[in-house]
Amino acid sequence: MEINLNLRQLVLGAAAVCLVVLLAVVGRAVTPVAEGSPVVLTPERWEAAALARKAGAEIVRLEADGGALHAMVAADPPDAVQAMLLAQRIYAGQRTGTAATATARAALVDAAAAVARYAGGGLTRQAAIEAVNAALERIQALRGQAMNRIPTD
Repeated sequence: MEINLNLRQLVLGAAAVCLVVLLAVVGRAVTPVAEGSPVVLTPERWEAAALARKAGAEIVRLEADGGALHAMVAADPPDAVQAMLLAQRIYAGQRTGTAATATARAALVDAAAAVARYAGGGLTRQAAIEAVNAALERIQALRGQAMNRIPTD
């Protein structure tokens, strides 16, 4: 009886086994677990998770833009050119997004316009503060945590 060992087939077999083990380890690490058991990701759950990630990224951008508006209206008097540039950047960045953040995006765009009008002298400071606070409340409702509000006079 003669045994032939082909080194090429042996290496290919070992590589296939390593690939299967690697896929199993990665799959175990990234599989979501609910109540102690793995959850099968159906296409609907996959899409829902993708939308949740997208909405989370939008909320982060909303918070950053809201913070910039907060700082702009807190400066007394704000720089009119910087306020206009900020309003244009917010409008351009918040035109599209998920339906979950639509009301907060609209409130933020309105607040940016109010701050720009206030900086240009076309609106009272109190009205701009109220618009920014309304936008921050909408963003806070999405995140579920407190954000700094501007005290009203």
